[in-house]
Amino acid sequence: TNVVIGIIDSGTDPNHPDLAGNLKYNYADPVNGIDDDGDGYTDNFAGWDISMNDNDATVDLTDHGSHVTGCASATTDNGVGVAGSGFKCKFLPVKAEKATSINVIENGYEAIVYAADHGCNVINCSWGGPGGSQYGQDVINYAVYNKNVTMIVSAGNNSNEIEQYPAAYDNVFAIGATNNSDTKASFSTYGWFVDMCAPGVNILSTLYDDTYASFGW
Repeated sequence: TNVVIGIIDSGTDPNHPDLAGNLKYNYADPVNGIDDDGDGYTDNFAGWDISMNDNDATVDLTDHGSHVTGCASATTDNGVGVAGSGFKCKFLPVKAEKATSINVIENGYEAIVYAADHGCNVINCSWGGPGGSQYGQDVINYAVYNKNVTMIVSAGNNSNEIEQYPAAYDNVFAIGATNNSDTKASFSTYGWFVDMCAPGVNILSTLYDDTYASFGW
């Protein structure tokens, strides 16, 4: 429980019966309209929405983030739903997708900084795209070197060898997807920058409004 996983994505379902028990709450800043802990974010009790600059990290149009959250840290041994691979690890949701967007992470790197500054030991980024930048690498380096974060990122879903970012940056673990035959998933990006692989097809996990579904990302 002393390990916190930052989920940089489209948000989560903070009231899901399989997630609420593992959410990392910021008891130093309860919801009262005051920035009690003086970190510059008012009422960030249960995560933060970087894109909309508010304290509501709930999913809007894309349920990707709620699914990823369950994969990482759905509550175990509670007789409900699924079990996250993080077992008792806590998660901190940092929403980086605008309310009107579908499968577009607009503020991923700003969200990484927020998660690193707010105590995350591991940061998960199940997103990416072509074209890196020095800014992106600098953000990764800040999280890893300054805040001792382990960065876990998606290799991509393009079924080719084209470098994706943040996967192709230095100081990250880029993860490809495998299927139930333990071979490369048809959609998974591959190449020199992929560090390891994990199951990524028909994974049952949590969705918004207390539901579940099997997806492959």
